[in-house]
Amino acid sequence: MGSLKKIALRYWDVTACTYEELLAEMDVWRQDGGRHFACFCDANVLAHGWLNPRLAAAYRAADAVFADGGVTKRLGRICGGVLPTRVTGPQLFPQALAYGLARGWRHFFYGAGPGVAEELADAMRARFPGVEIVGTYTPPFGEPSAEEWARQKAAIASAKPDFLWVALGSPKQEMWCARHIRDLAVPVFLPVGAVFDFYTGRVPQAPEWVHRAGICWLWRMLTGGRRTLRRNIWCVPRAAAILLREFVRVRLLRRPVRALGA
Repeated sequence: MGSLKKIALRYWDVTACTYEELLAEMDVWRQDGGRHFACFCDANVLAHGWLNPRLAAAYRAADAVFADGGVTKRLGRICGGVLPTRVTGPQLFPQALAYGLARGWRHFFYGAGPGVAEELADAMRARFPGVEIVGTYTPPFGEPSAEEWARQKAAIASAKPDFLWVALGSPKQEMWCARHIRDLAVPVFLPVGAVFDFYTGRVPQAPEWVHRAGICWLWRMLTGGRRTLRRNIWCVPRAAAILLREFVRVRLLRRPVRALGA
């Protein structure tokens, strides 16, 4: 995948880059005639992905997987690599809109709750005058009918976006991107979870000191409501167990690091 470096983990690779390197690579992706899919890996993804073959397959199929959290950074170090920084969806999103202004990047917002994508488009047009947000779509809950999917495909195709920002929640959004990357004529797919809710003010973002301390999981537990609390109670111990297991396997037992299926 282009010029971005990768660090091999047991089940998939993680990409080591800065935001500047990623934005430059995204500009290459949108022009090279291919289909590209980049996603973000946090404790929740690790806990689900190492138990869910479909999610693991989606992450292995991605052009890039970014360390969206301290757990993934620590796992990269255990496996012998150095990640220069965390790359998160909430931080990438406004940088991508700003970076693409002078380059004619075309964005489409797909997902979130009713009216959220449209509100986000209005907010980003006000924040970044001249930004090309060429469409939005809020799909109904559940698996779409053939007629509904045809409408969605037509809406995206007619808008001709360079970047499809997908907010369906993890792990659904990553599997959705892997499933539909060949169905839709879009150069770059980016599943970004709660980004739409963050930038419309529906969900509070963690302050910078929380990111630096590596306790975003705790912030989400305290601010995200019962559903997020249950999810973190489930995933955090499992992510910690993965770190311990890989430390023992790679550092103590000296077993090789390899991606599943490699």
